[in-house]
Amino acid sequence: MKNIKKSFKQHPKKIYYKNITIKNLKIQILNILKKKYKYTKNIKKYFLSNNGLYTLNNYIISKQEIYLNILNETDELIEINEYKKFKKNIFQIPYENKLVTVNEIIFNINNTFLVFEIVNNKINDFFIKSFSPLSILDKLMIKEISYIKHLII
Repeated sequence: MKNIKKSFKQHPKKIYYKNITIKNLKIQILNILKKKYKYTKNIKKYFLSNNGLYTLNNYIISKQEIYLNILNETDELIEINEYKKFKKNIFQIPYENKLVTVNEIIFNINNTFLVFEIVNNKINDFFIKSFSPLSILDKLMIKEISYIKHLII
């Protein structure tokens, strides 16, 4: 009998600090981190409409569905699995829409990624992205997350 192995695309986990808001961040946090850690930049364009979320990639517009699953939650952290799934390509942007350009700055801190999403030159969101099998309930992950927390506040 053959061994059949299904391969699933691993989506990174997002980890949010419950008690830290954008207002709690150090004023010059991005400049401080850029001097200390390697980082990459991505630009993402989304059309938001009453009909859903659309992405613009290489001049192709596609409708996306967002899936969200809470994996773990503590008093200080929430760990989620969130991903966008292609639904279909479209050839006409919905009449009522808003184009949102998101500039992502991703810092690599000990193979854990600290992500800042910038919209209109302001931090709109920040979170930790991890591909690690460890969860926020594991001591090693808690230690890594605590280190990052001290960097940003």
